[in-house]
Amino acid sequence: MPKWSLTLNNKIIKNFIINPGKKLVIGRGSDADVVIDNTAVSRHHTAFALRGKDYFIEDLGSLNGTFVNGQKITRQTKLGDKDVIQIGKFKLIPAEQTDKSAAVSKSSAMDLDMDEETVFVARKKQPAPIAETTGGPTLTVISGNGRPQTISLGGRSSIKIGKDNSCDLVITGWFIAKAQCYIINRDNKNFIVPQKSWSATKLNNQKITTEKVLNKGDIIAVKNHQIRFE
Repeated sequence: MPKWSLTLNNKIIKNFIINPGKKLVIGRGSDADVVIDNTAVSRHHTAFALRGKDYFIEDLGSLNGTFVNGQKITRQTKLGDKDVIQIGKFKLIPAEQTDKSAAVSKSSAMDLDMDEETVFVARKKQPAPIAETTGGPTLTVISGNGRPQTISLGGRSSIKIGKDNSCDLVITGWFIAKAQCYIINRDNKNFIVPQKSWSATKLNNQKITTEKVLNKGDIIAVKNHQIRFE
């Protein structure tokens, strides 16, 4: 079954497949089927469907629009073999058209316009039982004014830490970024991904600028905030 690639700055962010007769919602909201955690993308941005052998794309009233071959679409549009879909700053194209030498990029801080954040893309998982959503690894604030004091990673693909009220774990202070770092789950491992900020993100007292694997007992520090990964 043909794969599709979501790309940013000519780097493959994510490959995924859509099953016949199914429709995927692409957007920033946690209830989207393909989640793109980026401020340029609306919560429910685009619907992508496969009917028979034909692919269709539809904008869902997004703020920045959905484009096919550079043209903004206003209704459901049938896609051709070489059409390029643009969602915010990201392109959605058949995987076979991407450079075969391109690798799926790791999550790390990127230079994006308008101080946008690193992009995390995940397929929405089926709802997990209640016991699982509160289980799994946890982040516990052991110093500073972070809230909530404890948050579970169970049932989540990512946790955003920063001073913006939209963050899952809010920490405040001068020069702390709206999105200071992310904790993401990938391939059954947990990673910390620092973002661009005037304040350093540290892991076990070492400043980090790229993603790092988290191990039980690790301490994440931002200024006077310390958060233990358990």
